[in-house]
Amino acid sequence: MSEVDPARIFARLRAEVQGGRPGTGHSDPQERAEPPRLAWRVNAERFAAVTSDLPYMHRPGTLGRIRGYLLMPIKFVLRKLMRWYVEPLAIQQREFNATVLLALDELTEWTAEQVARLERSVSKQ
Repeated sequence: MSEVDPARIFARLRAEVQGGRPGTGHSDPQERAEPPRLAWRVNAERFAAVTSDLPYMHRPGTLGRIRGYLLMPIKFVLRKLMRWYVEPLAIQQREFNATVLLALDELTEWTAEQVARLERSVSKQ
């Protein structure tokens, strides 16, 4: 069984928590003014804004495009008529998404603090 190096494990954990990749030179927080956002956080922010105002879509091809343009006025009227029903759901979903992202940010922060605490305790030994 090989010898486990706790310092190397903590360095890797710290780099992952801070958003860098081990071995890329971006794991040191002093190297940059602001740490990069984690990939999951960027995706979550992109999809968190729920709205009922999506662009009008049409099926591929010429026939789909013609059909889409003919139905566009009907879709416009239906969207206005249904907004009172759909928008409260979108508002609730946006609030939920914001709460989840806040909880994940706090969890990430707590994890970084715990990794730093463990690293300090290992370096004292």
